[in-house]
Amino acid sequence: MGRRKIKMEMVQDMNTRQVTFSKRRTGLFKKASELATLCNAELGIVVFSPGGKPFSYGKPNLDSVAERFMNESDDSDSGEEEEEERGNNRPRVKKMSGRLDSLNQEIEAEKELAEKAQRKLESVGDERFEKPIEELTLDELIEYMDKLEAVHARIKVQANHMQVSSSLMLLSRDN
Repeated sequence: MGRRKIKMEMVQDMNTRQVTFSKRRTGLFKKASELATLCNAELGIVVFSPGGKPFSYGKPNLDSVAERFMNESDDSDSGEEEEEERGNNRPRVKKMSGRLDSLNQEIEAEKELAEKAQRKLESVGDERFEKPIEELTLDELIEYMDKLEAVHARIKVQANHMQVSSSLMLLSRDN
């Protein structure tokens, strides 16, 4: 029969899925063994079958690889390392959780500062133009006129865009 390429999608038939799992699991473990041998790497693989049964492979063994993985830490304190060696990761998790909470609080504080700054930036100069136009100085009137002309220009551009797009829509309907 020979080899043939199959699509990478979940196998629907349960029996075929189980056979595929078994063959591919064997191939995966074989490749892992080759990698460990060729590169002198420590590795561990845990795979659960479609039926929920666990299969594992480890070099030198899965327990030592898992323990090493759990104990790897760049910034552990000496007291925490002793507890982690005994298999208790609570201090490490607690420390990381505390750090995450403080970072989230910093992010929220920065967001609030950014919102306040944005509101302040948007309202700068507006209070000068809230008084009656008769009370504005000549410089304020010129600045006010410049701002109105800028707004008018933006409105004209937007109106032109709308007119062009409506014309294009009408042309496309006719065709």
